[in-house]
Amino acid sequence: MTTLSRRHFLGASASAAVLAAGFPMPAIAQAKPRVVVIGGGPGGATVARYIAKDSKDAIAVTLVEPASQFTTCFHSNLHVGGFKTLTEITHGYDKLTAMGITHARTMANAIDREKKIVTLADGNT
Repeated sequence: MTTLSRRHFLGASASAAVLAAGFPMPAIAQAKPRVVVIGGGPGGATVARYIAKDSKDAIAVTLVEPASQFTTCFHSNLHVGGFKTLTEITHGYDKLTAMGITHARTMANAIDREKKIVTLADGNT
């Protein structure tokens, strides 16, 4: 049976501390990266949807759009021709909010690119 001296214990502890210092610290309670999409038409809504979907909830997405729904211009001829109703070519943002996307129902007033801040008409950033 081998006895552990204080000298060996301290040496082993120091070695363990040096090794542990080389391991990365776990990311505890760090905020998710954030993306703000301004404009909720077909393009903005699609961008917001795919960022949220492809990041698997790793990125917080905010869609800035004052309206509660949009009417797609891509299918307007189907409405004019009587093939679709106006309701059928009008879309809300419910599916996006169900995916975890925040819908800020206001306008964007300013974008500070250096500070990475979007100021909204309601004063929120």
